[in-house]
Amino acid sequence: MLHPTVIFGLVFCLSVSAGVVPVPRRPNDLLTGSRIVGGNPVDIKEIPYQVSVNFFGMHYCGGSILNERFILTAAHCTEYARSTIIDNFQIRTGSNHSSIEGQVHRVKELYRHELYNPEDENNPMDYDYAILELEDPIVFDDVRRPVQLAVSGEEVPSGTMLKTSGWGATKNIQESTFHVRAVSVPAVSHFECASRYYFGTPITERMICAGYSAGGKDACQGDSGGPIIREDNGVLVGVVSWGNGCALPGYPGVYSKVSAVREWIAGITGL
Repeated sequence: MLHPTVIFGLVFCLSVSAGVVPVPRRPNDLLTGSRIVGGNPVDIKEIPYQVSVNFFGMHYCGGSILNERFILTAAHCTEYARSTIIDNFQIRTGSNHSSIEGQVHRVKELYRHELYNPEDENNPMDYDYAILELEDPIVFDDVRRPVQLAVSGEEVPSGTMLKTSGWGATKNIQESTFHVRAVSVPAVSHFECASRYYFGTPITERMICAGYSAGGKDACQGDSGGPIIREDNGVLVGVVSWGNGCALPGYPGVYSKVSAVREWIAGITGL
């Protein structure tokens, strides 16, 4: 992404005889307007932990505020963040919009989970976590707040209602391409999710799934790295990671499970 008009690879959704191809939920084109599928506009005050990870000033992925200096996102959102261009990453906080308003923070350091390996042919999406350290601290107010994290080993019961949010693809050109949106989806058991993706990328212990069997509501391209929380207590349980297409029947969205790496998060942030 040396310029906003350059496309860094086409994100595509398909199934092949060998199995389902995992589709990371980052934008396939920096110029593509993007939103949650089947959701509704929300005010950032309702989700003050939500941030936009900007690259060259444009929305690229989502993220969650951990504390005044650290942002949790997806590792695959940082694959272009080499030392020569890390300065081109910025975090936008406190805005309903992904590329305007709010406050912009420069990124000081990147911590990608050491076991994340996009070259792994068996599972390129495992350990899909990254933490961004900011140059200057976030000043908390009613539109900027840290999210509460799931505790180590915590599981999410099947059917628990979860909420994910971001600026990812809506699949509806009539919907706003500027305002953050959110959607509620039920958690899907590990067994059921693994059976849905049986012929594709394995569902590991670092992943949780959520969605309706009929489809229609989901995170999508541009939502990667963003939050999924429990609606009953506001606890962050996952990071938007991948899926087979977006909101397709029979294929729940897949999220990196926060409780699986709490010690890793604590080791970097002190939380």
